[in-house]
Amino acid sequence: MITATISTYNRERYLPQVLESLKNQSISPELFEIVLVDNNSPGNTKEIADDFIRSNPQLNVTYHLETNQGLSYGRNRGIKEAKGKYITFIDDDAFPAEDYLEKIYHYFESDPTIGAIGSKILLHYEDVIPDWENKYLNSLLGYFNLGDQRLVFNKKNYPRGSNMSFRMEVFDKVGAFNVELGRKGMNLVGSEEKDMFKRIYALGGIQVIYVPDAIVYHCVPIERTTTEFIKKQALGTGSGERIRVKNKGLLSTLNRSAIELFKWLASFILYFVFLIKGQAAKGKMIVRFRFWVSQGLWSRKKNI
Repeated sequence: MITATISTYNRERYLPQVLESLKNQSISPELFEIVLVDNNSPGNTKEIADDFIRSNPQLNVTYHLETNQGLSYGRNRGIKEAKGKYITFIDDDAFPAEDYLEKIYHYFESDPTIGAIGSKILLHYEDVIPDWENKYLNSLLGYFNLGDQRLVFNKKNYPRGSNMSFRMEVFDKVGAFNVELGRKGMNLVGSEEKDMFKRIYALGGIQVIYVPDAIVYHCVPIERTTTEFIKKQALGTGSGERIRVKNKGLLSTLNRSAIELFKWLASFILYFVFLIKGQAAKGKMIVRFRFWVSQGLWSRKKNI
């Protein structure tokens, strides 16, 4: 069996959509369960969950309240409650293709050496596409695409949170998500997924693969494309990285700072390339994003 777990906070707007997408999965209902973790939402999340459970007795759905605030707490609760041999984490503002669970289940079943799987995350715009949108910043909106061929992730890359699945035994070996990292309420600190896969790679012996056909769509409302939101997300990214490398010691901190300086060089190059092409908005946002990430990375404030 495969567990589809959703950690949700204050996303009543999208929750019915993701639940409906799981209801319509092509895989047999006997082969999957849905574990919904309410991360102490202030709205009517429980009512939505109760209504879905009541309306779909053919599905195995459980609701759990996690009062410790934070995405990592929510995901860890999902791991604790899961009964499946495999687990996939579904974001509450995303929805999987109809054959998503069937694909993930098949890949795990066909190769016992696979410990984790990532795949494409495509964007589902709800409004206009912003003028700064480009392939270097699309990841801010959740986009992830490594092409149409199956491959093994190298240690410099890893699956993204909206589309990552694990063999449950992996957590027995590397532990759960770091609760110091990950979003907490409206705080957009990140790096919890990166931290997880870094630990997996460090342990060795666990194959992490990319497959091209287990697709998830990430919703992009107009408010997520604003400069204010991008700034908040970039600051959170930098802050999450600061916490992650600080826990590993001085050498890791210095190495991450060196990487940041290299990324600054690349950002300036891209800025001038877009400027020459007459696409100044794209180049400007790349530089602004890098500035905010660096601010979060190098700030002495505990939470920025």
